Amino acid sequence: MPHIVGQTIYLREYLTSDLEAINDWRKLDAIVWWTGVYIWPESLEQTKAFLEAQLNNSDPFNRKFAICRKDDDRYLGHIGYEHLDLGRRNTELGIVIGDPQSLSKGVGTEAIKLFLKTCFDEMGLHRVGLRVMEYNDRGRRCYEKCGFKQEGVLREYHHTRGRWHNQILMAILDHEYRAMIGAEGANT
Repeated sequence: MPHIVGQTIYLREYLTSDLEAINDWRKLDAIVWWTGVYIWPESLEQTKAFLEAQLNNSDPFNRKFAICRKDDDRYLGHIGYEHLDLGRRNTELGIVIGDPQSLSKGVGTEAIKLFLKTCFDEMGLHRVGLRVMEYNDRGRRCYEKCGFKQEGVLREYHHTRGRWHNQILMAILDHEYRAMIGAEGANT
């Protein structure tokens, strides 16, 4: 995948030099807590295994790409697709902004919009879904800003910090994406 370039960030394949930055955020409870996915804290060996899988690109239906800042090429997190189903023309989005200083700065919104452009315009997908923990207000606002709509709730899906938490299912369809892009274009 060539670089996908936005205004302040770009998406690229993983590099072996990303190991330290990946391991840094995977050791931050404040980042891992929001995802509801990763085990905290993660060992360097676990991070190496994750990076090896990305470098080997052994699973074409589950791929992640590094999010990097344009001005200094710094790794900020990752975005990618999971459970890609080209026959049904859908996938699930996964994203983590692992750099605490980049949170609430528009990085996630820009990365998602670049990713959706690729999904709908280049891959010809019809639907991009995602899952987000109900307590992740920042993430939910970002997804809504990017056109995602809530579809359902997996009640008491995740147990952490002594209690059960709901997981929200969201998605955006091709025609919703096109309407959003058209409205953004009309407002510029």
